[in-house]
Amino acid sequence: MYKKIFLILIIVFSITIFSNIYYIDITRDSTEFENIILSDKIFINTKAIVDFFKLQQFPSKNIIYLSNPKNNDILELDLIKGSARINFNINRSYSSSVILKDEKLYVWIDAVKDFLNLKSFGWENNIFLYKSLPRVIKIEYSFDKIIFTLSHLINEKMIKSEKDGFIVFPAVNEYPVPNDIDFKIISDSIVKYIIKDFESYNILISKRNIILNLDKTKIQKKSEKNNNSETTTTDSGKEIKNEISNPSTSLESNLEKKLNEIKKQNKNIKNDNVENEKIKLDTELLKVENKMIDINGRIIPVHIARINPKELEIKVLFNNLGSPEDAETFLNNVNPLLAINGGYFDVSTLEPIGKIITDGKIQHISSYLRPCFIIDRYNNPYIKDVVMEYKIYVKDVPFWIKAINTAWKGDVKLYTSEYKGRIKESEDDYIFLLIENSYIVKVGKEKPINDQRLLLIDRKYSKYIPDLSEGDEVVFNIDINQKISIKEMVEGGPLIVTDDLMQEALKEEKLAYSSSIINRKTPRTIVAIDNNNMVLFIVVDGYMESNPGINYDEAQLLLEKIGNIKQAMMLDGGSSSIFYYNGKILNYRSENWRNKIPAFLGVFKKK
Repeated sequence: MYKKIFLILIIVFSITIFSNIYYIDITRDSTEFENIILSDKIFINTKAIVDFFKLQQFPSKNIIYLSNPKNNDILELDLIKGSARINFNINRSYSSSVILKDEKLYVWIDAVKDFLNLKSFGWENNIFLYKSLPRVIKIEYSFDKIIFTLSHLINEKMIKSEKDGFIVFPAVNEYPVPNDIDFKIISDSIVKYIIKDFESYNILISKRNIILNLDKTKIQKKSEKNNNSETTTTDSGKEIKNEISNPSTSLESNLEKKLNEIKKQNKNIKNDNVENEKIKLDTELLKVENKMIDINGRIIPVHIARINPKELEIKVLFNNLGSPEDAETFLNNVNPLLAINGGYFDVSTLEPIGKIITDGKIQHISSYLRPCFIIDRYNNPYIKDVVMEYKIYVKDVPFWIKAINTAWKGDVKLYTSEYKGRIKESEDDYIFLLIENSYIVKVGKEKPINDQRLLLIDRKYSKYIPDLSEGDEVVFNIDINQKISIKEMVEGGPLIVTDDLMQEALKEEKLAYSSSIINRKTPRTIVAIDNNNMVLFIVVDGYMESNPGINYDEAQLLLEKIGNIKQAMMLDGGSSSIFYYNGKILNYRSENWRNKIPAFLGVFKKK
C-alpha cells in the first residue's frame, strides 16, 4: 500500500505544465493546446484535440473511443491500463500514454500524431504540430517593404527576430531569394533571412505574410544622435558646441541621406530620381511605323512596331476572361504603350482557343499543335511548337487536365483567378476543390482569388478519391517539350517564316490550316522575330474596297520586304486585328470589326 501511495506521489510531483504546443495549418488559424509533461513525455488535453479536429467521442466505463470522421480511424484510450491503441492494432499501441489529472484527460503526443497523421518540430521550448511543413513560397522586395509569404497561416512563435534579420521555424524556403537578402539554412526546418539595416524595419505578422516595413522614424532617431550639434574651435583652442540653426532641415537632410543609402543597397530597385525612372522610347527600345508597302502591285497599309524585349516588357493581357468588355475601353484602362490582338478565340463564347501562359502560369490549354510566341524568364523571344501535358495527383490518383478557364466540357477542368465569367458547372456533376499553394483549402464551389485554383473532377471518379478534406495535398505536374523557362506564351499560327524548318515543312504547315486562313485576303496580325532578336508586331489593314487585305503567300512576301526576319507567325486576324498605340487603335476598323477580344499582347515599361 505504501508503495502504491509513493508511486502516486511521484506521478503528481513529476507533472508540470508545458504550455508551448501549437498546431499550424494552411487553412485554419494556429491554436495552442493545453498540455502537461511527465518524465520527459508530453501529454495533450484530449478535449482540446476532440474540439479542434472535430472528432467523435464514444465513452464507456473504462475506455473512451475517439473517431476521426475523415477516415474513420479509431483511437482507443484505456483508463485502467493507461494505454492507447489505434484501430485495435497491437502494432500501433502506446503504453503509459493516458493520464487523468484534475478530472482532465491527457494523451501522449506521439499517439496523437500517429492517430491524426501529424508531424512535429520542437525548438526553444516550442513544439509545432502540422500535416505538412510550412514553406516560404514568395518574397516581394521593394525599397520600403519586404513581404515573405508562407504556405501556412503563421503563428507568431514561428518567427524569431535577431539583430541582423529573423528566423522562421519550422519552414523551408522554396522561392528565389533576392540578391540583397542573405539566406541561411540552419537545419532541415529552420531558415534565416539576413536583412541589411534590419533594425530600421518594423515586423508585422498578418495571416500568411511576414511584412517588413521601413520605419523612417527609426532612421530619423539614428540621425538625431549623430547630428544634434556640430563642434567648432574658438581662438583660444577650446571646443564649443553650436546648436544647429535649422535642426528640422538638417534632420530631414540626414533622413533622406540614410534612405538613399538603403536604396543604393537594393540593386533591383530603380533610383528614386524621377528622371532616371523615365524610359526613353527611341529606336533602340520601340519603333513604330505606319507604312504603305507594294504587294504584287497593290499598295497595302501596314502598321509595324519593333520592340526590344530586353528593355520593355511584353505580356499576355486578358480582357476580363469569360466576360470581355469593349476592346478599346479595356486597353485604355490597362494603358499599354502598344498592343495587338492575341490568338484565336471562339466567337460564340468569346473564350480563347489555344495555349496561353501568363507570368509563368498556365491559363489556357489545348490539344492543337500550333506555333506559339514565347517570352522566356530572361526576356528572350521564341516561336516554337509547344506540346504540353498537365497532370495532377489527388490522393496519389493521376488526372489529366483538358480544359482551363473555359466553359468547354471536360472530365477534369481548372479555373484560375483570371477567369471573370460565371462558372456554370454544377456540384451535382463535379467535385469542386479550391486549391492554394498545392493544398485543398475548401471542398466545394468557390471562385478562386489571387493564386488559388479551382479544380473540377467529374463525380464518376469520386470512388477513386474518397474522403477528400481541407489540407490534402494536390500535386501539379506539367510536362512541356520545350526546354524553355516560359514566362509569357500565346498560341496562334500558321508559321510564315522560320529558321527551324525546311521549306517542305513550311508547305506542310500551310496545308494544316483551313482555306480561309491561307487563301482569303483579310486583315492580318503577325508577330515576328528578327535576326537581332527584336520582336515585331505587324498589323495589315483590310476590309476596304481598295484593299481587302492579304493572304498567306502575300504575308510571306511582306516579311521579305520588311527584311531581316528569322521567325514569324500569324495570330488571329480578320475582324479581330487590332494595332493599339499611344492610346488609340490605328488600323482601319470596318463595320464587321469585333469589339470584344479576349486576349492581347501588350508592351509596357519595365517596373
